[in-house]
Amino acid sequence: MKTNYLKRYIISSYILVWALIIFVAGSASLVFHAPPVVMWIVRNLIAWSPTYLLLIGWKHFRPGETRTAFVKRCFSGKVKWFPLLLSFALTFGISLLSLFIFSIIEEKSVLSYINPGTTALPLSIFLSLTSGPTGEELGWRGFMREEFNKKYPFLKSSVCQGLVWCFWHTLLWAVDSEFTDWRAIPYVISNIVVITSITVLMNIFLERHNNLFYSILLHFGFNILYVFLDADIGFFVILTVLYLVITPIAVLVRNKTAERFLENNDSGERKIKE
Repeated sequence: MKTNYLKRYIISSYILVWALIIFVAGSASLVFHAPPVVMWIVRNLIAWSPTYLLLIGWKHFRPGETRTAFVKRCFSGKVKWFPLLLSFALTFGISLLSLFIFSIIEEKSVLSYINPGTTALPLSIFLSLTSGPTGEELGWRGFMREEFNKKYPFLKSSVCQGLVWCFWHTLLWAVDSEFTDWRAIPYVISNIVVITSITVLMNIFLERHNNLFYSILLHFGFNILYVFLDADIGFFVILTVLYLVITPIAVLVRNKTAERFLENNDSGERKIKE
């Protein structure tokens, strides 16, 4: 029977992250009462678990290839500055627009929802960048994306990847969220929709450029605002609606671009044959 390496990786990644959250983060918080900065570092170490798992257990997930060849391929695409900055601006801009709309509805200033906290700004930015954006992408958009793309067309593959990535966060919704009452329901729905949508957007960039720097910056653009955000559930409802509007538009543009590319290739091949 053929080994399902993708299924093996997904199950292992879930077991590992939940074990780390319960035993490492749980101990640091409840037993040692670690300060916020230390807990942030602990969360960052946990966020890297998809990469630890992939590289340490490599022979169990991709026995026919070397780690070096895989990593080189994940970063093989040429980096172009405009689309790279666009990848960051896209998710950051959607979050900022959501906050702007929410502030209008609540009749408050945007800045009233920004809490700088006690951590210095440069350290906050550094810790945000070295969390999920750099820690998760090799596993999710590197390994998992390639495996799902072998099985399914673009959109189905992207949705499957998004759902796996989304529910990988399940335990965090319970232990690291302030929404523990009725607001937990729209919060979870928002996570499912937004994380799946972000995966689709990431894959549009990666399909064209094939370099994880794009998904890293797109991921970072989404995460950075939440380091300072102090907003109620209404913000996440608005965020969900925006992603439900913007993502299908991005997919339509991607499909139209792909159609034009195929048409140009077909006409070029016909000219060569003639």
